[in-house]
Amino acid sequence: MSQVVSCGEMEPSRWSKLPSDLMQLVLEHLGFADFQRAKSVCSSWHYASKQTSPNNQNPWLILFPEEGKDCCLLFDSEEKDDKLYRIQNLGVNFANSNCLATYGSWLLMQDDHQYNILYILNIFTCEKIDLPSMKSQLRIVETEDDMFLVRLQDNRDVLFWFDEKTKDYVIIWIIQARFLVYSRKGDKYWKRIELFNFNFDMVYTDHRLYLYTSSRDVKVLDFSQDIPRQVFETQVNYDYSKKPEDVFYYDAPLHVCRKIKTENLVVRVTGEVLRVKSIVLCNSDVWYFRIYKMNSSNSEWEKLDSLEEEEAIFLDLGITVTLANTIEGVNGNSIYFSGNHNNYCDSDLGHFWSKKDILIFNFGTQEIERPHPSIFSSIQLSNARWFVPNFKQM
Repeated sequence: MSQVVSCGEMEPSRWSKLPSDLMQLVLEHLGFADFQRAKSVCSSWHYASKQTSPNNQNPWLILFPEEGKDCCLLFDSEEKDDKLYRIQNLGVNFANSNCLATYGSWLLMQDDHQYNILYILNIFTCEKIDLPSMKSQLRIVETEDDMFLVRLQDNRDVLFWFDEKTKDYVIIWIIQARFLVYSRKGDKYWKRIELFNFNFDMVYTDHRLYLYTSSRDVKVLDFSQDIPRQVFETQVNYDYSKKPEDVFYYDAPLHVCRKIKTENLVVRVTGEVLRVKSIVLCNSDVWYFRIYKMNSSNSEWEKLDSLEEEEAIFLDLGITVTLANTIEGVNGNSIYFSGNHNNYCDSDLGHFWSKKDILIFNFGTQEIERPHPSIFSSIQLSNARWFVPNFKQM
């Protein structure tokens, strides 16, 4: 008769002899923090982690303290309590920089005082990569009236992508909705592409740049070669003369409230393209979202009522991820976004969404949630963002 040995009674040395395929099955279902702990148990577990692609991409928050602090705080939505991880001693440059975008565990940072100075930073390993100067290559004149400098600070116009395996990266700016300026690994200067219609949003994935244009079309540029080239474009039947109504009227006499609208492009894990329209009532926190997908003929956007139950949109990143719906506090069929996405300010209306705001829109309830209020009420922040950390190459 064989003897059953519980896990708690197993000798420590025997853990390293577990079959690699069994370890991979276990690792695939771990969250980020547990995955990092497991891979450090022994060399065989570490090897198994390198062969594993975890399915659950659960959202984390990165919180930036007030200006002048060389640290940041991380919060894992998988944690049951409001436990924060502090990353310290990130350097003087970090203390005087602003985060423009994230990709995986990497941050795109801009110097608060010299806007032409940019670098990317791995928040866990502290690896830093300096980018070519914007001033020297694009001949930027540092004046308050310089339009390019103003646009350079607009988070909606910057895109950042990083490949953990090859360390390839690309940073792309949309300038005045008509020009692309980009830099890739190995570039010593920024390159420029002129576009022939206005572009409102962009997403980069698998060496392809997706552009959302004023005609509601999607253009795809292939960045896998030295010179980017267009490889696809939809043909949407859009009538410019039919402008949507931009005023809401309330029951109260003479009370008129405008609505603020933006549209974003999102690329699903499957490669399918979505158009996300966000509508905000100017004098309240009422926020609506509408999702559309391209039909089979690439000529019309069709409205979707919801996402998949384990699917969530990260609007700031322009992607969808597969979430673990069994984890409390992590919601599928939702849109995760921040105040960096819609930084509206209107002094006449008395409303302002700042880059400190972190929000979730649930399609099931059609409501906006401000998660983890105890964290935000206890910390003085300058910025906050959702991000999905990378499991590998750490």
